[in-house]
Amino acid sequence: MSAINPHWWWLILPGVTPALAGEYTFDEALLLGSGYEKGLTQFNDQDAVAAGHYSVDIWLNGQYVARDDVLFKPDADGRITPCLPVKFWDEQGVIAAENAPSDGCLAPEIRVSGGKWTFDQGLLRLNLSVPQAALKRTPQDYVPPSQWQSGESVLFSNYNLHVYHNKNGGQQSDYGWLGLSSGFNLGSWQFRQQSSANWRRDDYRETQRWDALQTWLQHPVARLESVLTVGESYTPGNLLGSMAFTGVKLETDQRMWPQSRRGYAPEVRGTASTPSRVVVKQNGRTLYETSVPQGPFVLDDLPNTAWDGDLQVEITGADGKKSGYTVPYASVPLSLRPGVWRYGLVAGKTRDYSAADGLFADFTLERGMSNLLTANSAVRIGEDYQALLIGGVLATTLGAFGVDLTGSRARIASQSLSGWRLQTNWSKTFSPTGTHVALAGYRYSTEGYRDYGDVLGERSVIGGDKEWRSDTLRQRNQFTATLNQTLGGYGNLWVSGSMMDYYGGRGNSNQLQAGYNTTIGRVTLGVSFSRQDTWWRSGESTLAQKENVATLTFSVPLSFGEREHTLALSASQARQAGRNAQVAISGALDRDETLNYALSTGWQQGQGEASDVTDWSGSLQKNTAFGTLNGSVSQAQNYQQWTAGVRGAVVVHRHGVVAGPWVGDTFALVEAPGAQGARVGGGQGATVNSGGYALVPSLTPYRYNNVTLDGSAMYTSAELQESQRRIAPMAGAAVKLRFATLSGYPLLITVSDNVTFPVGASVIDERGRVVGMVAQGNQVYARVEDEQGRLTIDGSDCSLPWKLNEQQRAEPLIALTLACEVKGRS
Repeated sequence: MSAINPHWWWLILPGVTPALAGEYTFDEALLLGSGYEKGLTQFNDQDAVAAGHYSVDIWLNGQYVARDDVLFKPDADGRITPCLPVKFWDEQGVIAAENAPSDGCLAPEIRVSGGKWTFDQGLLRLNLSVPQAALKRTPQDYVPPSQWQSGESVLFSNYNLHVYHNKNGGQQSDYGWLGLSSGFNLGSWQFRQQSSANWRRDDYRETQRWDALQTWLQHPVARLESVLTVGESYTPGNLLGSMAFTGVKLETDQRMWPQSRRGYAPEVRGTASTPSRVVVKQNGRTLYETSVPQGPFVLDDLPNTAWDGDLQVEITGADGKKSGYTVPYASVPLSLRPGVWRYGLVAGKTRDYSAADGLFADFTLERGMSNLLTANSAVRIGEDYQALLIGGVLATTLGAFGVDLTGSRARIASQSLSGWRLQTNWSKTFSPTGTHVALAGYRYSTEGYRDYGDVLGERSVIGGDKEWRSDTLRQRNQFTATLNQTLGGYGNLWVSGSMMDYYGGRGNSNQLQAGYNTTIGRVTLGVSFSRQDTWWRSGESTLAQKENVATLTFSVPLSFGEREHTLALSASQARQAGRNAQVAISGALDRDETLNYALSTGWQQGQGEASDVTDWSGSLQKNTAFGTLNGSVSQAQNYQQWTAGVRGAVVVHRHGVVAGPWVGDTFALVEAPGAQGARVGGGQGATVNSGGYALVPSLTPYRYNNVTLDGSAMYTSAELQESQRRIAPMAGAAVKLRFATLSGYPLLITVSDNVTFPVGASVIDERGRVVGMVAQGNQVYARVEDEQGRLTIDGSDCSLPWKLNEQQRAEPLIALTLACEVKGRS
């Protein structure tokens, strides 16, 4: 603790003598009998503070907190210390020590182990210091649930209409498709429905069809950090196989979490001997940096990265001393951060298996136990079916290992089947060489193991001529791996492959892909190779299919006109498909990049007696205030085709109807009266319509979103009083953002009289509203709604009558010279 340093007291107070090494003391013997000796000798202690209340600035770990009255009083040892109420410590997120009282006022060292303080009496500044590990930390992107907005009650429908005409070999056909994604919100309850319609007409017949694809009701449950879904939905597929069902689902919604809880990153723990700077690096790149006070610290908000690789932690103290250590970092998709829970609960009836659809229930639970371990489990119970999964992820210096063991029991007709499946995966980055094994996975199943979907599929075809087939039915082995090798400035090399085989002679399948990508100046070059080898049995015959494909790609940006365009070339050689090549150019045709084009031509080698084929195509896409328009034309020797489409949304709210771009699950309705033509920032071409409304097509749920309006193209009869709003919507919400506007004719008035008005004085209309202000040079700016009237200057006897003619009303800024009329003057 630093202390008062009364260098000057010895000059004016008797009994004060300078000591050696620049220290000063009060000599009690020189003040005997004066009555001051006891009161003054307390200041011989450099940390001495007189007891009492002080109005001080409070700082915690170098951050200003507030100015408040703080009581300084003697502790159990008679030492004067600051005493702050428990409420203060709780509000600052300081975790209490085990033996700390739960009420009253507490000194820093009593509230938390390692707590310290200093007091600068000259500045009346109280500096509090607590170990970083004793602070409840709030992530930068955290938004309190009290700030989440459920939005307005609206009805909306996204539409995607696509039609095409094709002429091939003398035959013509026309096709149309309409996809609808609709819903309405009522508070935080959200109804959703997806459907489609299609029709087809050719030389022989005409058909139409309407499909209701999915209907459900959803409701965010903030207290559980979950979302409730009722109706038609799909089960999560991270542990058990995903299935379509109709029923109820309650599952963790990770969108409610701050980014520092999503994905996986280890906790970094350490101890700082002095206030220190901590830097966390991965593969030589700085991943995280912060400052911590003296004492133990915990960093639990590191970002998760696309690559694995051990973390290097560097600690630099205030005294210049450095230290460091390494924290292992490796993850697979099921890895969770320490302390994080994730769950899912499903109950309902399966879909897509006709008469075999049955009732079932799922429960999944995952927990990040520590940096080293993530545990998971799952249960699925259906009609004559049970499955249990137990597993986890182990993160070590040798990489992250994920292991799941699933046992199943099922009855199909009169046959009882039971078996188990072992699934393992591994991920590791070798930092010295830049080699990354993205995921190597192996799965083995016994012959009796069944997924519930395969059980229902087999039941659905019992007694029929058909056979149920799927990629998982009676699968024996499956192996997949992806390897990525960075070559510094020379590009990137990748290899991936997979193999599968089955019981009962169903055959096997092997795939291999490899590629190389690099950038030379502004040119991007890529080379890839793929091989697929599949065989299967059909009756007594064994069929095989092999295909090898080599591909070369090349792209370069071209600058001409006002925009940048991209030229791309590609060529491929395939064993069965033969050779083909294509050249294409694409880009934007306007400054705002709302009109985009693409032109291409290609060549394909003919097979057998067929001749070589050359084709060409062109497309245009225009983003408008009411949606996206697109069209394309293509032609070759044996066919001609054209397509056209429109994609957008219609929103019905309590004050009218708004058309705009396709909206996402979470969007906003902007209300800006009179701001017709104002452009929505990031709105895909959306502008405020004549009614004063516009759509913001997409917002990030549970995060602060800044929505802006650009009034540069707005009609001159109004102006924006604010151009930015911030909102944190719930997932699925349609929030309403009102922007304050001022409508009317803009007047710039020069007062002809020899009067002087104070700069900034308010200008008031006849209704008593403030419509402008006095500017420099005795000019007055105001925006008025009427074509004639009278303005008054606040604090002045002057009034300014005006009247506009037709020509003036059309001007963007109306300049007037007016004489001042003084109240009471005839």
